[in-house]
Amino acid sequence: MSNATDDLEQRGSRPTVTLSISIDTEEDNWVPTVDGVTVRNIQELPKLSAMFISLGVRATYFVTYQVVANPESAAVLRDLHRQGVAEIGAHLHPWNTPPECGLEFRVSMLRDYPPESQRQKLERLLEEFENSLGMKPTSFRAGRFGVGRSTIETLIRSGIYIDSSVTPLLSWEGSGGPSFLDAPGGLYRLDGKENVRVPTESGVLVEYPITVGFTRFPPSSWPGVAKTLATPGSRRFHILGIASRLGLLRRVVLSPETHSVQDMLTVSRRLIEAKAPFLHLFFHSNSLLPGRTPFVRTVADVRHLYDSLRQYVEGLQKIADVRFCTVSEAAATLSPGNPAAVPFEESE
Repeated sequence: MSNATDDLEQRGSRPTVTLSISIDTEEDNWVPTVDGVTVRNIQELPKLSAMFISLGVRATYFVTYQVVANPESAAVLRDLHRQGVAEIGAHLHPWNTPPECGLEFRVSMLRDYPPESQRQKLERLLEEFENSLGMKPTSFRAGRFGVGRSTIETLIRSGIYIDSSVTPLLSWEGSGGPSFLDAPGGLYRLDGKENVRVPTESGVLVEYPITVGFTRFPPSSWPGVAKTLATPGSRRFHILGIASRLGLLRRVVLSPETHSVQDMLTVSRRLIEAKAPFLHLFFHSNSLLPGRTPFVRTVADVRHLYDSLRQYVEGLQKIADVRFCTVSEAAATLSPGNPAAVPFEESE
């Protein structure tokens, strides 16, 4: 496979793409818990922000209740918000966001809570934002990507009109969550009446998915590839795992926690060639400290995470002219005349 950067440089092509980077800004505890919650990783955000500023990145921090309710971590977030270099959005972990409804110890997907409980938890989260940060977020991501139709209805009724909980080409059904195998990969609108994978032209909420792709095939074919790989036969024989080990095909999430810079640039190149206007990378704030997530075990792993972020941005800038924007800034580009971006359809 040719190098993603070299291919486009040799052709002298300078396309333009906009990159968003979002961070699930949450407690140190990776396993859902109510007791013993700590938020030490939030003290690492100024260091991360300094690197983003040096790169020109305008990040979005999706923040949980446990973080915003802690005075020390709230102070860090207030400083970031005052600097005007990042967006602060809401991130809801239903298992430790009050009020309790009795499901917290066995249900982690927000969509599986009664609509009234979803509403109460979201309202409590937003109240804490106003009390601790003096602001109300306009963007949202569900913990564990556990978003459903009822969640979208709840967001709209609460005055949040941007969601970023969809992960195209991936299914979380094995963890009791939603399937997004055939979800759009670009910005699209939702109205809370249809499945979150179905764009609605008149929808008032904008969905901005995380970028996921395959290292081979045109982006227009990726949903079909994803559904084929999800069939019982493909799963039984571990087709994707075998193909990945052989270097034939990899499904890549734009996240330095789980994928290499080279693979992320390969997927980015394919989307840029298909004239995708946006790329959306994400990771978790607790990966900024060793041993808090499965992805970052050591101090060396933390350094590698920072290096990967910088190398990806710099590598992308060799492929294209890169602009940076927050999640809400990206959503603002979805004008009424452009109701739904068709994400994996290549332009002629």
